[in-house]
Amino acid sequence: MRTLILAVALLLCVSDVRACDVCGCSIGGNYYGILPQFHRHFVGLRWSEQTSFSAHSQSKLKNGGYDTEERFQTLDLLTRFYPVKRVQMLVLAPLHDFRQWESDTYTHTHGIGDVSIMANYVLYDTGDSMRYKWKQTFTLGGGIKLPSGQFRLHNSNGELYHPNLQPGTGSTDFMVSANYTIRRGRWGLSANSTARYNTANRNQFRYGHRLNGGFNLFYWKNIRRVILLPNIGVFVDASQSSKDKTESVEGSGGTIGLATFGLDAYFGRVSAGLTYQKPMYQNLGEGRVDSKPRLMATINYIF
Repeated sequence: MRTLILAVALLLCVSDVRACDVCGCSIGGNYYGILPQFHRHFVGLRWSEQTSFSAHSQSKLKNGGYDTEERFQTLDLLTRFYPVKRVQMLVLAPLHDFRQWESDTYTHTHGIGDVSIMANYVLYDTGDSMRYKWKQTFTLGGGIKLPSGQFRLHNSNGELYHPNLQPGTGSTDFMVSANYTIRRGRWGLSANSTARYNTANRNQFRYGHRLNGGFNLFYWKNIRRVILLPNIGVFVDASQSSKDKTESVEGSGGTIGLATFGLDAYFGRVSAGLTYQKPMYQNLGEGRVDSKPRLMATINYIF
């Protein structure tokens, strides 16, 4: 079995003067995890959840208090296919459910998010060759995120919801990625990096450009007809500040580093997985956002 950890592109940690000063980072981005059997097509579902707390002022933060709790849940439809040899296409279509508690106010939004399309070209691949003990795969790719989700939802008073509570961003964004996997026997290591360039939406709001990357160590274990793939790794994501027209948005951007622990299981044409990510370092929203551990579950049909 060949495996590859692909591009990671989380949604942006942003702020908006029309809402609370600082809010957390929604989860609906393109963290693919370990995808099943590199050379085959698949279609699957992925559920993910993230919770964060934010303080609107430095004084509140110094006193150990927070003003806002946010919970982001996403169900992704994810598919991979090969239109031609060496070209790998991935399509991700998310459905978001966002909840926020701020003082006495409870906010709940949901809807279809922005669709992402990635194309990776396989530059080097010895995964099927019996000549090499070290199995290696190297891909380069790029993609686009389309503004298919709603980004102008309002509350009952006609006020625009915070960008992090909108299912979509309203912008067309572009991504480039590089992925490398090496394996010998039952052990393997995968490394990846992704850069994302964001454009302004119709509200003249532009989310900060991002750069992220990481690596995962994995082990392949056969138990009768079941294949288990435990893995452990590190992922780092960095974002520039967002801009409202020409002004930088207070409390946006930042860096987070997470330890990643996962277990995937393969049953013939079906695979299932569970991933846990724990923040080890974070400086989000000028230090006023506290991102909690993240959880992700997947199920795929391979053909």
